[in-house]
Amino acid sequence: MGRIGKTTMVRVVYERISREFEFSFLLTDVRSSVGKSGLLKLQKQLLSGIWTKKADISDIHEGATIIRRLLGHKRVVLILDDVNRSIHLKYLAGNQEWFGSGSRVLITTRNEHLLIEHGVERRLKVEEFNNDDSLQLFS
Repeated sequence: MGRIGKTTMVRVVYERISREFEFSFLLTDVRSSVGKSGLLKLQKQLLSGIWTKKADISDIHEGATIIRRLLGHKRVVLILDDVNRSIHLKYLAGNQEWFGSGSRVLITTRNEHLLIEHGVERRLKVEEFNNDDSLQLFS
């Protein structure tokens, strides 16, 4: 479901917990970013914060390998906002072995099936506020 504040919520979560991790990444609006610039550019954006070399990777497979190699023993938080295809998860977040112990990957999506397909064990469904709750929030 769109327009219920998932992006705002993950931004707040990111601000609160990012300092607890060795590396922290917030990739917002993955769906639109991949649509405009491609998945490879998003991988390069992620790598630019951790790789001293210029992120000169030629394809998404190489990008995934480098992400896994560089972060495999690091405690990281990775937030992927508005994911709409399983390929995004496959090449940006891989699996638990991509990240060190204590790492966290948070994903927002409108499609719960993507999370199930990717093997995400813990899911939280955010419900839309009704009018009374919305008014109370801003009172």
